[in-house]
Amino acid sequence: MNEHNETPRKRRPYRLSLIILPWLILNGSCLYKSAPPNLSSVENPAKVLALGPEPSWSVEFEENFSGFEVGSEPSNLFILDGAYSVSEEKADRRLTLPGSPVGDFGLLFGPRVREKSLSLSFSFFMTRQGRRLPALAAGLGGVRSYRFRFNAATKQILLTRQEEEIGRVAFTWESGVWWRARFQALPGDGERTRIRLKLWKREQEEPRGWLFDQLDAKAFAGGKCALWAYPYSGTPIHFDDILIESKAP
Repeated sequence: MNEHNETPRKRRPYRLSLIILPWLILNGSCLYKSAPPNLSSVENPAKVLALGPEPSWSVEFEENFSGFEVGSEPSNLFILDGAYSVSEEKADRRLTLPGSPVGDFGLLFGPRVREKSLSLSFSFFMTRQGRRLPALAAGLGGVRSYRFRFNAATKQILLTRQEEEIGRVAFTWESGVWWRARFQALPGDGERTRIRLKLWKREQEEPRGWLFDQLDAKAFAGGKCALWAYPYSGTPIHFDDILIESKAP
């Protein structure tokens, strides 16, 4: 009797496993299929881990004008209009637009950068003369793409895309001081582009925050970079330490 009573007890775990195993296989498959949508879009998770850190910025163009003769027109700039030339003060060479005649004078420089994020940084120096105040502008993607224009008279920075205003911000400028600007266009998903801008005094540390940091509902086509000077004050405007950087989106 003992042998007959013990045998069924020994076989129960085996019979139970025959019942549970198919259930686990079936439901385990269902659980895998019901994984979150963001995981289901990844074909091979190992490939994602292998991508590594975010790409860093690469230099596309850099110019501080130290290699050009005073009075010369830099050969790596395409002058649209204006008598731009290299000048020097205290052994520091820079690009200068004279204060006369008054008008708007621009230049293009650097390679055509496409399908990448684009960053332009540069230094500038302007002065007022009585009630007459200067202005300047910078562009990403050619003369008709993203542009910011700073008007010292209105104390505002205007941001445009193909002449259409997409933002503006108040800015307090100080005459007779070297300033630094950083202007970026960062292509996003679909037809959106993130636009960022900051300005600060060159002698100070670069601020972490941005004057502009917003999404534009248009795709960034890329292109060359540009600068414009408007010597409305009748005094020269200087540019220096121009830097173009790019990185994969």
